[in-house]
Amino acid sequence: MGSYKIENTTIIVFILITIFSLCQNILFYGIFIELPVIVDRLPEGWSLPATFNLISQTAIISASIIFLLRHLAKSNLYEDIGIITTLVIGISAFVLLVFTWNKTTLIYNEYHSTYFLFFTFIICSCDYTGTLLFLPYIHRYKSIMIRAYFLGDAISSGSLAILGYTQDSAVSECILINDGNQTKLIEEVSVLNYSIETYFSILSCIILFSLISFLILSISKIGQDKINENNETLALIDTNNQENQKRTRQFHLSDNAPYLFAMFWSCLITFGFLPALQTYALSSYSQDIYQKTIVSSEVVYVLVQIMCAVYSNITVAAYPRLIHILNIIATILVACILIIAKMSPCPPFADHILIGGLITALIYLTANGINHFTYIILNIHFRDVAGKAGLFWGCVMVQSGTFLGASLGYIFTVHFSFFKERFPCVDYIC
Repeated sequence: MGSYKIENTTIIVFILITIFSLCQNILFYGIFIELPVIVDRLPEGWSLPATFNLISQTAIISASIIFLLRHLAKSNLYEDIGIITTLVIGISAFVLLVFTWNKTTLIYNEYHSTYFLFFTFIICSCDYTGTLLFLPYIHRYKSIMIRAYFLGDAISSGSLAILGYTQDSAVSECILINDGNQTKLIEEVSVLNYSIETYFSILSCIILFSLISFLILSISKIGQDKINENNETLALIDTNNQENQKRTRQFHLSDNAPYLFAMFWSCLITFGFLPALQTYALSSYSQDIYQKTIVSSEVVYVLVQIMCAVYSNITVAAYPRLIHILNIIATILVACILIIAKMSPCPPFADHILIGGLITALIYLTANGINHFTYIILNIHFRDVAGKAGLFWGCVMVQSGTFLGASLGYIFTVHFSFFKERFPCVDYIC
């Protein structure tokens, strides 16, 4: 009877943690997936992804609050309060986006999407603080619960993809009308299967379910390991002696410089710089190709996670040159996207939208997939080499590379207007 009760408790906790972890990917990718639908509706136009990406990277300053709490707090109670606060703010931000995402402000005689960008900053801040809070909290439970956490992460990725595919993209059609003695083309845009407001409402509901699940876990303390309860040190340190030795091993920057640079460069070109090019490279063919490609990137992310789990023997130690080869390939692919974006409004195969769009989408998704694979493999390597110290320096490379890439993307796109939009119902001579 006792073992039956324990098994039931484990199943309940597993389900609750899975629901709780749905929020992580929603906070990180929720708005990004909707950008293809939003871009043409806000004054920033095709430069919106570059601005969005830069603002989302600056939100990392919110993580400093958690660092301070971690050093000052004498117990891990701050984790519970921090998680509740993060989720409540995240829900509130998405609800407010429902009513304000398309409102603009006139600044220096130009309209700007201040409401959308402000709440984007808030939501991304919630994501960064959540990243530092969620996993340490999960360590209070049995080790199997980490699987529940990543299962929820994968489910939320799949959910975002489903939401994107079912919403579909607005189809633009050029209608010939008579205007006095002249005829001209005007754009007629189809209605989405469901509105942007509905999309943000759904995301807020998902995070609400995560909050409810967390409250049940936190208040009831069901399934928490009593040995680890209120003991952050034990929660974060593996009891395996060999792993403890790895964690205390010094991380030599000189020995790992090639792999640290590989992480930096990989994140710079794909997490940082590539998002700024997405509209100019993809939307030049059609809005539908752009939207489907961005949504498909979530599917690619899940597939890469599965591949890394299945082929766990692929490591940096076993294949030391693999990461550098993959980085070279990804760099070539991003360079191709850059060239295609620069050719906008007349990209390759402009007269054959399906062929050109599919080739560009495949290049974009392959570059993203390679980057995700590199990111996971390098993090595993840093953890194996020096534990927390290795992961810390890997995180430094991720954030610095991504921020620099986002800054370069913003400068080229917004400041120098290096790329040009392709406007609907305009006859381009390509």
